[in-house]
Amino acid sequence: MLKNLSRLEHVIGDKVYHFVCDNDSPLNEVKEALFQFLKYVGQIEDSVKAQQEKAAKEKEEDESKIQEHPEG
Repeated sequence: MLKNLSRLEHVIGDKVYHFVCDNDSPLNEVKEALFQFLKYVGQIEDSVKAQQEKAAKEKEEDESKIQEHPEG
């Protein structure tokens, strides 16, 4: 089966980013697909931020424990 596709391409730095969809895709569905991709990326960003905050809090707690009970 042959299918016509549309591909958007954008270069940022030395990376090339592609978005591929059917040539006859309705624009409202293309916009919705892009929105869903952005939402997914936002969830990843939120997860990374939460992990970083948790690690910083644990480090802070560990440092305060060391200051309260210095060994040696």
